[in-house]
Formats: sequence, structure tokens, C-alpha cells
Amino acid sequence: MIIVQSINKKLLVIILLLSVSGAIVKTIGGVIFGSRSLFVDALTCFANIVAIISTIYFYKASLMPPDADHHYGHYKLGFGGTIVSMLAYSFVAGIAVSTLTETSRYHVYIQAVWMAVAGFFLYLGAIILAGRAGEFFRAYAVFTVSELIESGIVIVASLGGAMVNYMIDYVGALIITIYIFIELYDTGKKVIMYLSDTAPPQEFVDKVRRLVEEHGFSLVSIKMRRINDNIIHGDIVVKSGGDIDIKELVKRIRHVKEELREKYGLDCSIEISG
Repeated sequence: MIIVQSINKKLLVIILLLSVSGAIVKTIGGVIFGSRSLFVDALTCFANIVAIISTIYFYKASLMPPDADHHYGHYKLGFGGTIVSMLAYSFVAGIAVSTLTETSRYHVYIQAVWMAVAGFFLYLGAIILAGRAGEFFRAYAVFTVSELIESGIVIVASLGGAMVNYMIDYVGALIITIYIFIELYDTGKKVIMYLSDTAPPQEFVDKVRRLVEEHGFSLVSIKMRRINDNIIHGDIVVKSGGDIDIKELVKRIRHVKEELREKYGLDCSIEISG
């Protein structure tokens, strides 16, 4: 919620307008001026818009505090944006494959190149402004750089298709389509890793162990799972190492939990072994 409030709303509108304009320009170039590479690129632009809107929505939802239905908070709702993005790009990939199954000769007009160039600069403007719109949109700017890379491929492919042979444009569309499937695979693998309660690396476990022992406890057992890039849940069992006043013991445990949360993003419960 804090991040959304810090965003300049007018700047956000301009960024989205530039992104939508870039997608429309590329669509016109692909449909009217015959460039399949530009058409596939346009499809990814629309998927990109769906991705950023869904990411904002689910990120806000993930910040909600624990309630009666979500005792541990709403962190995993943040994956909703990723899942919606994957659905959008999967839809685009399907259309792209359908487009590429038609291999008969077609004509690419030189105007498609100018549309590709215009789309490049519209997205460049969106990226520059996004970098100034706050921390969250700086991440979006980095992600959207892929659209500039695709635009560069399309400019070369559509120019070759118009000036030399249509197959150059076709190969450009094929390259972008393959890239979509690679991104879907990489993103899907990451989502599965988090949703399957994967433990953090052993190096992280060792850091937690050392911190616990520095506070005078002996570690009996530890279980942890990754929630997202910044949050880890865990259950720790320790021995106190001697007779300690119960109030002092509670104070030390509370201090350990706070330090683990601040240093390592570990939200854990700590149990004293008998």
C-alpha cells in the first residue's frame, strides 16, 4: 500500500498511455503493413500491460495484514500477478504459433519498419519515466527492456522482409515466439519452487544457526520454507543452556525473533526444548 501511494498518479497514467500507444502502433504495423514479426511483438506488448496491472493489484493484496482466513498474512497472493502474467503470455504464445503455422508467401511493406521504430521510442519513453516513478516501477522498467530488445529484432526483421525476402520477417516472428516460451518456462519454474515450500540455501540456515547460538541457545532443530524473495517462514527448537529466569528467557527469545526478521526476513516461531 505504501508503494502505491508513493507513485505519481499522473506519471503512472502517462507510462500506461505510452505502453498502450506502443502496442497499438505495433498492431497497426503488423496487421495493415503485413509484418508478422511486428504483429507478434504487438501481442507481447498487450500481455506486458496485463502483466503490470495484475502485478500492481496482487502486490497490494499481498500487503494486507493477517486476518481470520489468513493467519500468516497474504504474502502468497503476490504470486497472483505472476500467474495472470503467465496466462496472458500463454494466450499470446498460442496466437503467435497459430500465425506462424501459415507459411505461404506474404508481403511486408516498408511502412511496417517505421511503425516498429515508433513503437520502440514509445516504449523507450515509458521505460525512462518508469525509472522515475518509484522503486516498484523501476523494477517494471527493467522488465520492459525486453520489449526494446524485441523491437530491435523486429526493426531488422521487418526491414529485411520488406527489402529482401519475407522469410527474414518470418524468422524474426519465430525468434520472438521462442523467447516467449523460454520466459514462460523460467517463470513457471520459479513459481513452482516457491509454491512447493522450498527450503532456503544451506548458507542461510548456517547464518540463522550462528545468530541463535550467539544469543546463548543451542539449536535442536530448524525448519524453514521460502514464501517469496524477501520472506521466509520457520519453526525453530532450541535449548536454553542453563537455568534462566522465565522473564529473561522470554525477552531473549523475542530479541532473537526480531533480529532474525530484521536481518534475514525470517518470520519464525521459537520453541524451548525440555
